[in-house]
Amino acid sequence: MDIQNLRYLVQIEQIGSINRAAQSLYVSQSTLSRILKEVEAQTGITIFRRTNKGVIPTNDGALFLTKVKKVLADMEELDSQYFSCQKTAEITLLIATQRCSVVVNAFVNFYHQNCNEARLLNLVLQEEPTENILRLVANRVCHLGILHTTNDREADFLQMCRNLGLESHLLDESPVCAQVRCGHPLAGQVSIGSKALEAYPHVTYSDEDITKINYCSDIFQYNQNVVEKRIIVQDRGTLLQVIGGTDGYYLGCDWSHYNLGVTQNIQYIPLNDTNLTIKTYWIQREGYVLMPPEQSFIEILRQSFHMPD
Repeated sequence: MDIQNLRYLVQIEQIGSINRAAQSLYVSQSTLSRILKEVEAQTGITIFRRTNKGVIPTNDGALFLTKVKKVLADMEELDSQYFSCQKTAEITLLIATQRCSVVVNAFVNFYHQNCNEARLLNLVLQEEPTENILRLVANRVCHLGILHTTNDREADFLQMCRNLGLESHLLDESPVCAQVRCGHPLAGQVSIGSKALEAYPHVTYSDEDITKINYCSDIFQYNQNVVEKRIIVQDRGTLLQVIGGTDGYYLGCDWSHYNLGVTQNIQYIPLNDTNLTIKTYWIQREGYVLMPPEQSFIEILRQSFHMPD
């Protein structure tokens, strides 16, 4: 029997809800329900009884869970006394992400909170476009992916995730903002229309192809308009330097309320003539059980986006 599955059952008992337990464990409700059914089939007992408020242990389930908690406590004591050095020796975290300062900031915070005592590190933060991230996670090259999508393309994005056997979890939703330097002629505006941006070059990434699911900052192309002035760059550092040194703008999320030192010279001005919003998701393979470093990173990421559990 899988020890991790036993931990899941204890979490269900403590929370009293399969749905809320799944959220706290970073797995889907269907995955947790499947694990419960498998354990019940293996033990030959019904562990939980459903009520209008959630689930509670049956008599057989309560006895079983008491023994499970004793086994888990013994395992933790054994692990603490004899295997703690090995546990802290290596930390692995494999992430594919779109270019996003909040994700990088969370990655740095993860390092400081988790990696100081590790003797071996295998940390990967790979910046890729949408379709590459989906395939990297689906093909088990990376365990986690962080992506943006706009609300008009969200359904296609979520369907693609399902087709590839991926679970998607919402992190944040932001209005579309023009990101400009503090000395830009438009700086200081509370909001602007897209017409006001036509006089200035749009700074964008070279790999932002317009497809059914690829996130792209080129909101004008979404609306079938033409951008006559464009500056194409390859990486996030170059983009920030170009915005900071020219009258160019980038269309993206509102990061003004995040503590990001790299964007201190950037002002975020919401567009007032579009219904588009930008949603940020994290993805994993369906049924994949997050390891402790991955759980820690997701928790730090959630805190970075100020999203509740």
